[in-house]
Amino acid sequence: MTQSAWTRDGRPVDAAAMQSADWEALKQSTQLGDFVMPCCRAPAVLKTSINGLPFFAHLTDECATAPETTWHKAGKAAVLAALSAMGIEGSEEAPGRSPRGEKWEADVLFTVAERAIAIELQRSYQHLREYTRRQERYAASGVECYWLVRKEAYFTLAKATARHLLQRDFGGVFPPGGIGTGMLPELPAAMLDTESPQAINFGGLKTATVQGWLAGLLDGTYQYRGGSWNLG
Repeated sequence: MTQSAWTRDGRPVDAAAMQSADWEALKQSTQLGDFVMPCCRAPAVLKTSINGLPFFAHLTDECATAPETTWHKAGKAAVLAALSAMGIEGSEEAPGRSPRGEKWEADVLFTVAERAIAIELQRSYQHLREYTRRQERYAASGVECYWLVRKEAYFTLAKATARHLLQRDFGGVFPPGGIGTGMLPELPAAMLDTESPQAINFGGLKTATVQGWLAGLLDGTYQYRGGSWNLG
């Protein structure tokens, strides 16, 4: 189950951005093969949940793609579809190079008003040092980088950033006002649940759609406040 898919000719589609009547009309007019799943390019079936949630599903219950690839591809499709709905063209697996000659490849890269923005999706564990290294490499290249992390990996990351934040900024003593989710101001990261309509979770009670989160990146409402990255 995912709310994002590709058309037969390779255009991203975000079911969450469609009105209910439009979705139902599309379900009636669509033929098998008009849409494909982002994880494995198998034919997608358009469905509506009992709660009225529009989504794409496999024709059968099976997907030939490995779980990590499934999450990663679904995440990229969700970001690209949301960008498309905003009238922004994004590129996937976009290569680049820092001034020092270090190569990088962004999961999704787009440009708005002369801002180059990379979205990195991280499903599995990655050491904080590697997050920092990759973030600094993007910064040196003049690219803003924002991270979407799978739930389990996000909690592991949050533990590491909280320890680092406490030691670096507070001398290892927990401040009276707390540290929010314990994230770092130089490392914007949020959780991504590819099967939820409110796909972005900021580590507390606040959530957003992918499109809402991207809009926050562009208008400046996605900010670091009191140890947390979230929308204002």
